[in-house]
Amino acid sequence: MNQNNELTRSDIAIDRDMEVDCDIGQIVTAYVETWFDVDKKFGTDTADHPDTWINLYAKYNVPEDSLRMEYVICKPDGEEYYDYTPTEAETQLIKTMMREKCSEVYGCKLEEFIEPDEAPGMEVPQ
Repeated sequence: MNQNNELTRSDIAIDRDMEVDCDIGQIVTAYVETWFDVDKKFGTDTADHPDTWINLYAKYNVPEDSLRMEYVICKPDGEEYYDYTPTEAETQLIKTMMREKCSEVYGCKLEEFIEPDEAPGMEVPQ
């Protein structure tokens, strides 16, 4: 993270398994691998609890070019969901990285990925 506690490219990775929502068909959801201090970033306390962790997700509405994020605190007794509002720089970074991952894994643009007639199968190439 930079001096403003802002995520950089070296802090995250976009998982190769991306999904298109089944309700409106224009939001791509991706798991964001966290290679940074999640407790520092989100103000949580998971480091001292080995059975507790955080999952971070990006939800990119491709036609509207908008990004929502949420993190989930996973504990033995359940999960807690929280919205995260990324900075403008984080928003642009994550959208760019999602586009790159889609091209790398599926061989298409996100605009094609959400099109039911043109999208590659949901199977991720090995």
